[in-house]
Parts: sequence; structure tokens; C-alpha cells
Amino acid sequence: MNSKLMKVVKWCGFIIAGLIVVYALLLVISGAKLRSARERLAANGRPTSAEQIIPGKIADKDNAALIYESAALTLKSGGDLWKKIEVKQLSGTNRDEVVKYMESEEVVAALDLIRKGTGRAGCRYDLDYTRGAEMLLSHDAYFRAIARLLAVQTKLMAEKGDSDGAWKNVIAGYKLADAPRSEPMLISQLVRIAMFGIVDQSAVDLCKTSKPNDAQCEAIANAVKLFVDVSPIVRSMDGERLLLSDWVFAQMESYPGKTLGLISMDSSESAVNRFVARIIFCKPFRQFMHASCIDTMSDLTKFMETPFWSAPLKEARRIEQNIPRWNIISRMLVPALSNTKARHASAVAKAELTGTVMSLIRHKLAHGSFPVSLAECDAKFLPVQPVDPFSGQAPIYRLEGNGFVLYSIGENMKDDGAKPEPNSEERAKLPPEVLDSKAWDLVWRFEGK
Repeated sequence: MNSKLMKVVKWCGFIIAGLIVVYALLLVISGAKLRSARERLAANGRPTSAEQIIPGKIADKDNAALIYESAALTLKSGGDLWKKIEVKQLSGTNRDEVVKYMESEEVVAALDLIRKGTGRAGCRYDLDYTRGAEMLLSHDAYFRAIARLLAVQTKLMAEKGDSDGAWKNVIAGYKLADAPRSEPMLISQLVRIAMFGIVDQSAVDLCKTSKPNDAQCEAIANAVKLFVDVSPIVRSMDGERLLLSDWVFAQMESYPGKTLGLISMDSSESAVNRFVARIIFCKPFRQFMHASCIDTMSDLTKFMETPFWSAPLKEARRIEQNIPRWNIISRMLVPALSNTKARHASAVAKAELTGTVMSLIRHKLAHGSFPVSLAECDAKFLPVQPVDPFSGQAPIYRLEGNGFVLYSIGENMKDDGAKPEPNSEERAKLPPEVLDSKAWDLVWRFEGK
């Protein structure tokens, strides 16, 4: 009996010793892979610490965030209706209610504050960037609602014949939309894109009834240039890696049970979760996953830097599909980049169109007619030819009646003959296959009068 027991103990010792050796080897190999992944980041010029992407402090006198917060508090003091107001309601049965609300003391005061805030040099909210997925971004929620309120007020001003006030609102709206520019989180940049879309549509609609003067055209052209810049969305991809994925891996080390709970939708830091997580998320496995996540995020960041026309969406899908099946953390963290890339490219295209339209209007104001081609537009107003991010070439431009049509070929990368993008109501009536085809262009049709 003692002999058999000794054999069992002996073999158990061999097994444990073997597991310790394997664990040690995996620890060394995974550690080396993680170091290599970080070294590749540095070699590619990507930031390797959160401090490199977190925006610097701004003096209170220059910080628009303080005024925007005051505007949001003013709106909240009058109830929640401000969160639901949209331009299309001015054509609905509750128009009178909307107009009355827009003329209320709270709304007028809040939008006055917003316009005042857009005159400040910068915007920085006091965010706790160490909290990762738990970071509070309450301002992102009210930004879009305020952009919609500005658009409603713009339309009401135009209806009353206050063209100057309406265009000043549009200019303020573009500046408000750019407020999250320095925030290195993807959600903030998506909010920035959404706000730009709201304001830009307001400008398109306003142009149908009221034309901007030279100074207003110049101000708008300068404002939309900021949305052509790819650096904010690229920086947000670095933020996804440094502020979110690195935070998750730190949580795995400090609170493994909580991390397992996030995956299983059970947020309790229970003893069972801790035990299971210690096995599943052992240090070698964590380091293998972390290295793989860094490489994947680095590839996706490069993809976001590349112009849409030269980096088809299937490249993003290929990167996402190449994530190892065992890397469950990367599969959870990596955003749906194909959709993000398309949304950003659409915003860039619309910004190029708007800036170019303003240059064409300025050309007509100075010379009496629109140029025959973009190349013939006065270089004082259009010093650099615009680029359609979906084609890599200039947007398509042609004279039409007393005005012109200018358009980008859009996400399907095909010229659909200036067929306009459907609005939300039109989209609801279209079959899925039509929506998936994206068979339309991004069009600005200017009717000269």
C-alpha cells in the first residue's frame, strides 16, 4: 500500500513539476510577445502611454466646456423636452408646441450660452481617464440634443426672415460639433460626426431659401476644414487601445472575477468567479491575449489612417476575422470598424462638399457667375482642390440651371448620377437589399436665384 501511494505521490510530483516548467516557459514566451508588440507600436510611431493622448489642461477663461455645461443645466431646469426636439417636428402636428418651447426663456438663454461658448479657444471636460469602460461621458449625451435645438432655431430664424441670425447659428453649430475633437475616445468622435451631420443638413436646407454672404461663406469653409482632418478619429483608435483595452487587461489582473462577470453578464466579484477566472485568465494567457489585442488594434488604426478609396472595407473585416478565436477579450473590445470607417468617410466627404460650395458661392459673388469647373474656381477661394474620400479624385461638379450640383460618389464607390441619399423616413420604406447596396451619392444641389 505504501509503495503504491509513493508511486502516486511520485507521479503527481512529476506532473506538478512539468506543469510548473510549462507555465514558466509560457510566461517567458508570452512576456516576450507582449514586449515585442509594444516595441512594434513605438517603432510605428504610435503612442504607448495614455499620457500621450490625453488632452492638456485649458485655462477656465478659454474653456468652452464650462459654458456648455451651464447651457445643459439651464435646459434641464425646464424639463426633458429639449432632448426630443427635432427639425422634422416643425412640419408635424405638434409644431405649435415646439415653437412655443423654442421661444421659452430656458431655451433662448441656453442657446445664447452655446453661441458664446463657440467663441472660446478650446473645449476640455474634466474626465477621469483612468476609469476605462466606467468613464462617465455625460456631455456626449446632451451634445447631440443641443445640436438639434440649434438646427430647429436656425429653421425658425430663416422662416422669420432672419437670414443673418440663421447663418450665424450654422457657424456656431459647426464649432459646437467640433468640441469633442481632442477627446481620445471613439464614442466621442462618433458623437462629433453625428453633430456635424445635423449641422451640415441644416446648412444645406438653409441654402435653399437664404444664401450666405462672403464673410459667412469664409467662416463656414474654415469651420468644416476641421472635419476633413483624420487625426481625431485615429487618435480615438489609440484611445480604444490605451484607455479601454489596457484598462480591461489591468482589471483582469486585479479583479479577475469581475472581468469574468463582465463576459458572463454577472457583475459579482464572487469566489467562484475569482477561482475560475484565475485559471482561465492566468498570466501567460493574459499576456498572449494582450499582445494579440495590441497588434489587432494597431492594424485597425493603420486602416483608419488610410483613405477610404485605397482601403476597402473588406480589409477591416479581414483584420477582425483574423483575431484568434481564443482571444475572447479582443473579440469583445475591437469595435465594428467597417461601419466606423464608412461613417467617418461620409462626414469627410460632406465637409469637402460644404467647403467647396462656400468657395463656389464666393467665386460667384466676386465674378458674377459660377466657374465652369472646380479647376477654374478662383484660387483665392479654393486654394486646394477638394478630394472625394470615396474616389480619391475631386467631387463631381457640373452647372445646372442657374446653380450647380456637386456630389461625392458615396460608400458604394460608384457614380449613381447624383441620386441623393434617402432621409430617415425614406430609408424606413426601402427594402434591406437597397439599403445594403448604398446605391446613392452624397449630393449638394445649389439652386442659384
